[in-house]
Amino acid sequence: MEMDKDSNNIFLDEIIDLDEVEDTSLEILSVEDWTTIKTIQSSFVSIFHGKTQPVCEDVSDRASTIISWSQDADSIAVDFINFFRQIDEFEGLHADDRFTLIKYNLLSLFPIYKCLHYKIVNDFDSYEEKEKVENQCTYFGRWDESKDICVIFTNLIHSLAELTEQDSALLSLLLIILNFSQGLSMNENEPLLKDSLAVNRAQSYYTKLLWNYSINKWNEEQACKYFSQLFTLILQIQSIIKRFRDFIRVQCMISNTVDRIAPLMQSVLDMY
Repeated sequence: MEMDKDSNNIFLDEIIDLDEVEDTSLEILSVEDWTTIKTIQSSFVSIFHGKTQPVCEDVSDRASTIISWSQDADSIAVDFINFFRQIDEFEGLHADDRFTLIKYNLLSLFPIYKCLHYKIVNDFDSYEEKEKVENQCTYFGRWDESKDICVIFTNLIHSLAELTEQDSALLSLLLIILNFSQGLSMNENEPLLKDSLAVNRAQSYYTKLLWNYSINKWNEEQACKYFSQLFTLILQIQSIIKRFRDFIRVQCMISNTVDRIAPLMQSVLDMY
């Protein structure tokens, strides 16, 4: 997958310029905080923006569809891992905790990736984009049980794109916060962390960074409303991803494809 240089430059131009930070901003966010946000945002843009979204190549039957989906998802998952490897707090965790967070939280991060590539221009274009996203997520649309999941997922991406305004700094911080979330997957098999305090400290730091960034972007009252709406969407992400994970696991069993899907997805779906 190749980067789109023109569109990527547009995003890079939007990355926070420290020279343009006003004195009032510095009262909320220190220069160090702004530098951290800028670094994270730059990494996020360079890894995720401008890449062609994977397209399921073979949907001729149930088994081929699942295998093709797993290969596409595997490619996105590798990008997530590469992004988190650039976060010092993540790299500093116990190796077992890094593995646990990636394994159990990764699938819940996919809506952020979809949100980044969702286009909202006007009502007409939004409708077309919703159809596009729905078509992309309906790899399994041939089965009635998947249709409800796809509709909910599509509406979730649309709401997430509107709420975040697809702000790459905000999305990158949200990605990190979610990855540091214990129990996000609502999977009863998720083990306890070796050093939960270190994970909590890291999540608290980036949550505070997002809070202060939100106040700077809007104001405290709007930031409160924003966090409330964001929390609601995170609960929706938890719910739909759990349903999707259970659905995929069942389809893998039915089609006898557990051993044929991408290895990373086998782990993320907790199939071994």
